[in-house]
Amino acid sequence: MLNKEFSIIFKQTKNEMNTFFTKLNLLAIGCLFLASSAMAQTNQQRAKITNQYNKQVLSELEQTFSTKAKKEKEEAIKMAQQKGWEVKMTLKDGRYAELQKVTPSGEPIYYITYNVDAAESTRTNWLNSGGGLGLNLNGDNMTAHVWDGGLARASHQEYDGAGGSNRFSVGDGSSTLNFHAAHVTGTIIASGVQAAAKGMAPHANAVGYDWNSDLSEATNAAANGMLVSNHSYGYRGDQLPDWYFGAYIAESRDWDNLMYNSPYYMMVVAAGNDGNQNSYNGSPLGGNSSFDKLSGHSTAKNNLVVANAQDANIDSNGNLIGVSINSSSSEGPTDDYRIKPDITGNGTGVYSTYESSNSAYNSITGTSMASPNVAGSILVLQEHANNVFGNYVRAATLKGIVLHTADDAGITGPDAVWGWGLMNAKRAAETMTGAGDISRIEELTLNNGQSYSMTVESDGTSPLLASISWTDQGGTANTGTTNLSTPVLVNDLDIRVTKNSTTYSPYRLTGVNSNSKGDNNVDPFERVDINNASGSYTITVTHKGSLASGSQDFSLVVTGVSGEPVVCDATTPTSFSASNVGSNSVDLNWDAVTGTTYDVRYRVSGTSSWTTESTSSSSLTLTGLSSTTQYEAQVRSKCSDGTSSAYSSSVSFTTTEVQLVYCDSNGNNVSDEYIGRVQLGSIDNASGAASSGYADFTSQSTDLGKGDASTITITPEWTGTVYNEGYSVWIDYNQDGDFTDAGEQVWTQSATSNTPVGGSFTVPSGALSGNTTMRVSMKYNGIPTSCESFSYGEVEDYTVNITTGTPEVCTVPSSLSVSSIGENTATLSWSSESAANDYTVRIRENGTSSWSTLSASSNSTGVSGLAADTQYEWQVRSNCSSSNSNYSSSDLFTTDAPVAVTYCDASGDDSSYEWIQRIVLGSIDNTSGDNGGYGDFTNQVANVQRGTSTSMNVQAGFSGSSYTEYWSVWIDLNQDGTFSSGERLVNGSSSSSNLLSATLNIPSTALTGNTRMRVMMKYNAQGTPCETFNYGEVEDYTVNITNSTSSMVAMTNDLGGETLGNERNIATYSLYPNPAQDKLNVNIKNIDASKGIQIYSSNGVLVRSIKTDKEVNAIDVSTLEKGMYILKANTVKETVNANFIVR
Repeated sequence: MLNKEFSIIFKQTKNEMNTFFTKLNLLAIGCLFLASSAMAQTNQQRAKITNQYNKQVLSELEQTFSTKAKKEKEEAIKMAQQKGWEVKMTLKDGRYAELQKVTPSGEPIYYITYNVDAAESTRTNWLNSGGGLGLNLNGDNMTAHVWDGGLARASHQEYDGAGGSNRFSVGDGSSTLNFHAAHVTGTIIASGVQAAAKGMAPHANAVGYDWNSDLSEATNAAANGMLVSNHSYGYRGDQLPDWYFGAYIAESRDWDNLMYNSPYYMMVVAAGNDGNQNSYNGSPLGGNSSFDKLSGHSTAKNNLVVANAQDANIDSNGNLIGVSINSSSSEGPTDDYRIKPDITGNGTGVYSTYESSNSAYNSITGTSMASPNVAGSILVLQEHANNVFGNYVRAATLKGIVLHTADDAGITGPDAVWGWGLMNAKRAAETMTGAGDISRIEELTLNNGQSYSMTVESDGTSPLLASISWTDQGGTANTGTTNLSTPVLVNDLDIRVTKNSTTYSPYRLTGVNSNSKGDNNVDPFERVDINNASGSYTITVTHKGSLASGSQDFSLVVTGVSGEPVVCDATTPTSFSASNVGSNSVDLNWDAVTGTTYDVRYRVSGTSSWTTESTSSSSLTLTGLSSTTQYEAQVRSKCSDGTSSAYSSSVSFTTTEVQLVYCDSNGNNVSDEYIGRVQLGSIDNASGAASSGYADFTSQSTDLGKGDASTITITPEWTGTVYNEGYSVWIDYNQDGDFTDAGEQVWTQSATSNTPVGGSFTVPSGALSGNTTMRVSMKYNGIPTSCESFSYGEVEDYTVNITTGTPEVCTVPSSLSVSSIGENTATLSWSSESAANDYTVRIRENGTSSWSTLSASSNSTGVSGLAADTQYEWQVRSNCSSSNSNYSSSDLFTTDAPVAVTYCDASGDDSSYEWIQRIVLGSIDNTSGDNGGYGDFTNQVANVQRGTSTSMNVQAGFSGSSYTEYWSVWIDLNQDGTFSSGERLVNGSSSSSNLLSATLNIPSTALTGNTRMRVMMKYNAQGTPCETFNYGEVEDYTVNITNSTSSMVAMTNDLGGETLGNERNIATYSLYPNPAQDKLNVNIKNIDASKGIQIYSSNGVLVRSIKTDKEVNAIDVSTLEKGMYILKANTVKETVNANFIVR
């Protein structure tokens, strides 16, 4: 068999060998390892996996997720303190919950635990030592990662045994034990000290984490080679807003992005235990409250979401006899009708380890138990994959095998209760073992525009099943829409299976509890089932649209096939024919050639260049052909080894003339009013009422020139009473058979009794030349639409011939004038030119060579950003539909001289303790030191652009200790000589002497030109712009506000530094302990040594005076009587008065 596979594979062409490289690994190497001893995940294998990952992306994701989780947790705890919410709780039913975050609308989000002969139900026992498959798979040296509400007890007796001692470890430094986490861990790795508690992978290791920061921790673990994790928890349903149920939210997207960037990592998730809770979701999908109960990470695309079944009835051969769902298992689907849950495990009455002692056990039920049942099972399946193929398989491959081989339960096919059915680990392992013989497992990559095909031979007895699975990129997250049905699939792959002219499609959900077969545009797993299959079938994988990132990895699984390869003999197809010839399409058909795909080539008869299309079916529809044109086509067959037949003889066909069929429109009653006359160009049609309310006058025609204005006149007729009539006229400019394109409704008139009515329109230059249809419609009391059947009125169709039109004359504007001249602004005007669509103005300082240009939609425009007292030269041109005029002659004007603006004074009285040390903004970088309270630096100028944000830096200087300084920066944005409250652009406080960073947001309404910037640093309080204060300093600068980047000079880089925040004032003093008994510690910053410390009784009597120049003093108060005292002292800036108690 090995040699036969090699002979088949090595017949591929060079390009096909690149495509099938992974297939070679899964077949050839797999055969070599079938009989080998069990292998496990080594450091080398972890490196092999992670070397395929983008470590930088994973590192960035970890940081992003960690920061986000920390912020969300902090905000949630803060709100919990305000609202009186519990942060952690144990519910009456024993479930443990912990607050994680808050929804945008303020509802708390809690993680909650989802409370097993499990191995027998999923047939994992067939893989273990002593199992019926003889594989001896126990998870040796494999590692499962478990996130939960706490940790398992590491010293439990079940975590020792044949697989080694101390097989449980802690991954995040947490220490809180939790019964639920212990039970989950045991379900995966318990060694079987008590046989009933034996886990799915009894020799495996497990790493435990508490559920806080689960996403960032999982990102780190995945970057280090993690293969499988279990998450038996989710959102608390009774606390969620309705839109969360079934929604693909930011958390779903983030987990998908993690799995997309670590494609060997599979996240296994419990679906939840709200199956009996039909009141949590007030707006369920389809109005059915028994469904739509999934939330949070259980709505992600790439993970494996697990439902909970009761103990299954399994026969001695491992076949399912019967099984029931546990009614508490949460149902899907997602809002875009993805198949969720994915799979079902056994989580009912599962006996496993507990945390209370080293020999504690218990039986509990829930999807929490079903999830580790599946997680442990796929861990040993990965162990088996490594044994069979010589390497681990992608998570998409593992997921695809599990879903492909599941036992159907519930309704036929997948559903939102069971997913794809009850997991069958035995069949999954057999599918791996038989790869290349009775099954096909391939890991492939589909590039943009590429398709993949293979031909297989049915075994004639089993159903033929073909499936594809892929790990999709994170989609667009829902931010608050209930039951948003927009698909979140990013790369939409499709699988089809064909035999002759029959095409088989995959399953898809059509409702909350129904499915069908057809195009699936929501699920990243698709499976085609063919019962009673016989003979050869072609499997084809394609994609819709353009693939994000240019390609998509996918995995293909096929079962029910013969171990013998399909013999492919590429012979020339016979009975080639053309049928259903239209104006732009034709159907081509031929007899099928077994085991082949086909190339069809076609061309216009008499030309030399062929167009080739490929297909796996024995028919093809060609589209996009030209009308009334003769074509010839040929077909050939080809095999997957690259051999092909000769092309067939040509079949010829001629496409038909385009027959445009316009929608119907008419008035149902013309007894009171109708169109009496239509006039347009050479059309002058007086007509009576058409009995049907529609008249075809397409035999009457007039020429209309592109770019020419035309006038249409419509005369209504009334048989008696005069009514108000509405009108509309359409012309099919692009000749596509409808009147719905932009610009095709050329004239309308709201309801009026005037007669006649009419208006003008201009044929666009982009209209197609030649004959086309014009529709004229008159409707009682309203403007009609193009395809409307209305009560009263009439519709008439005519023909118009679109011609080249009158040549355009684009004239030069004249009569240039300038008004409203200011220091920095002016208004420019000129003559209006009829052919101009808009205008271009160019302007420069007189005598210079460089122009600045601006656009104007009318014959007048304002300019700003001009220099004061400066002469300018300007010109203008017309921009027409097909050409531009020359620029006009120049006109000159001079801006007004600047008006002097004075500003109020501001300063600090004392800058000896603190001062403004340095200011950095654009080209300003001024280290000034102490300027005695005020510094005038208006000779230093920085450019800033209005409508943008600009960084600046400030720095304080201190002579000794640092103080809390309040910074303000004002810019006189409207240049009126004052600093209003809205002109304070920086406002913050800090005690740092480092360079601080702040942001200036310059509004787009700011006046351009030079203006004043004031920087104030005030001790201990926010300042006002015209204030003289005790301590600190003020500095004034000039900023030039510009209109665009073209007028800005090069600016220095932002120097970064600490961000200026809002720091609280530094305490001047502190006393402790207070109350005091023997000793009182007194810290007084910058104490005035000349005055020391005085202590007074509560009635004002001085009881002690202490001379000291130390800032920190320990005062003996043991001799003072019990009671309240007043401590007084002076700093270099202020007086300290503080109360303390002696007890």
